[in-house]
Amino acid sequence: MEFPTLNKQQTRWLLIGILLLAAAVRIHDLGTRSLWEDEGWTLVLSKGPTIPDIVQRMAFDQHPPFYFVAIHLWRDAAGSSEFALRMLSVLTGIIAVAGIYQLGKSMFGPTAGMLAALFLALSDHHIDLSQDVRHYAQMATFIILSCWFYFRLIKTDTPSRATRIGYVLLSAALLYSHYLGGFVLVCQFLHLCLFVRPSRRLLWPMFHLITVGIAFSPWLPVMYRQNQVRWVTPLYYLNALPNTHATYLMVRDALFGKQYAITLFLLTLGLVWIFYRQGRTLLRFRPLGPTFFALFWLVAYTAITVYMNQERQFLTVRNFLVVMPAIALLVGHGLANLQTGLRLFLVGVLLIMGLTTVDTRQLKPPWREVTQNITEFHNPGEPILMDIWVGDFSVRYYIEQQMGDDTPWMSIREATDQYSTQFLPYLLTYVRDLDAFWLVYWGDEPSKSGDYFGIFEQAGFQRTAAPYVLHEGAKLYSYRYDRLTDAIFATYRDDTQDIFALRKFAVQGDFKEGGALNVTLWWTAEIQPPLDYSVSVFVVNNDTGKLVTQHDGPPLDGKAQTSTWLPGHFQYDQHRLELPTGLPPGSYNLGVKVYYYATPDTPLQTDCADELGTPCDWATLQQFTLH
Repeated sequence: MEFPTLNKQQTRWLLIGILLLAAAVRIHDLGTRSLWEDEGWTLVLSKGPTIPDIVQRMAFDQHPPFYFVAIHLWRDAAGSSEFALRMLSVLTGIIAVAGIYQLGKSMFGPTAGMLAALFLALSDHHIDLSQDVRHYAQMATFIILSCWFYFRLIKTDTPSRATRIGYVLLSAALLYSHYLGGFVLVCQFLHLCLFVRPSRRLLWPMFHLITVGIAFSPWLPVMYRQNQVRWVTPLYYLNALPNTHATYLMVRDALFGKQYAITLFLLTLGLVWIFYRQGRTLLRFRPLGPTFFALFWLVAYTAITVYMNQERQFLTVRNFLVVMPAIALLVGHGLANLQTGLRLFLVGVLLIMGLTTVDTRQLKPPWREVTQNITEFHNPGEPILMDIWVGDFSVRYYIEQQMGDDTPWMSIREATDQYSTQFLPYLLTYVRDLDAFWLVYWGDEPSKSGDYFGIFEQAGFQRTAAPYVLHEGAKLYSYRYDRLTDAIFATYRDDTQDIFALRKFAVQGDFKEGGALNVTLWWTAEIQPPLDYSVSVFVVNNDTGKLVTQHDGPPLDGKAQTSTWLPGHFQYDQHRLELPTGLPPGSYNLGVKVYYYATPDTPLQTDCADELGTPCDWATLQQFTLH
């Protein structure tokens, strides 16, 4: 039933408040999570360089091209940070909230429309997919707008030109955004045939539905071929879920929330129209057409998905975003049926639950942090290999963002597909001429691409660093490999025995005022180190003996504690020195010492670089002269 309505200004301010709420919950933590595999794949497909290139590339994928062209143009305009890339979905998600108000108003009245907008604004499923560099938020928005213009189209015998053109453009955009959106057009056609009367009112809607089909017809052969390839030669990356109880619970929580009992009650209440007269509560099955439309939309899509998933798995939680607007409409209508006091109470409950709980949220691997473990210690030109299945799509993005698009990389997955039985010989040829490289690796299980670790040993490499990030109990490693050497530059000992050998070093950067030096060290333990030692890398003025700059800390910033080192095993270490301004001309030494943090005044001893071999507490790596 409808209660005393708000005036236009009050309605406008209430809608603005809901839209601001929708914006706030979608922008919150927008850049916190790393891009996951699908988002990385989106960026690969949409890279271009031209729009025709993107369209041609999409013809060999499983999706239509509209969103991928849109994100390409958006990236050029807004930038390529995670926040900027995801803002396109945020904006389309906010438009969906505004659109469902108009759709709900057309179907059930302004009160139901406003409450449907509030429900969608707080929907964790819609929020989560509005924070993805994917086309699902865009699909949901075009579903809502297409349905809104459909109900405008059937309202009169002679709809306006803007309504007719808008319906065709929005519905065609829906089909070019996601094929699943076509189901909603089927719902519109069925509703048109069953409920739109008199028959003369069918003319314009039927004509425009046909026009939408004509607009999509150039892509139909591509869609058919994509569908054939999808099932005859399935994609290696198809993360559909089986028809199990656990899957149904995931879908339930995504669509109805943890408070699903309340949501289902309100949805059921939205199937009828309740009005109160002289102390009596009366129920009527009206408006029948809009109610049937929303119910068929929800039930038929769910039933078809579950049925088809038995033979050809394509069920994913995110695909159920198709029915999220239908749920919001029925819940909004159900709330509108309640008397004011109970309605406000349940709105308060939904508001509190929506803002204080999370019903569904994708678990995205922390590829940003995994790549950062490489970026922090990476030297220019060192290739990055990736054996993380399709996670390499995301890591490519972070390599480009953090190290530049000229950083070489290799996907083990793609190389295995390309070279098949010749992959290991190819890999041996690839690494043979390198001095060092990195490998991003998931977990501790053997690789499905074969024993290429033996290839690394055969080529003379040893793993020298293994920082990792934990994700759902699995370690995401950033392995480093360096070529072995028998040379020893300096040894460090206590009173009785040698503990460490500095095998080699490298210094990058210019020694100048305000400059920076990257000092890379390669160590071996001569025995099992009894303690976690720290390394000090520093610059001293030879003329005055004054310390100029230094960097102290455990090797690899604590990611390679010395008590874990195995004797004879190479360990990679790197330190960055910031040189101050105002350095006077003169001679400077770059030195390294090793000490235990509890006794910094008694570092390990090493040999000085003089003829007497006098013990010193630090070794000189390099001398600099500043003119």
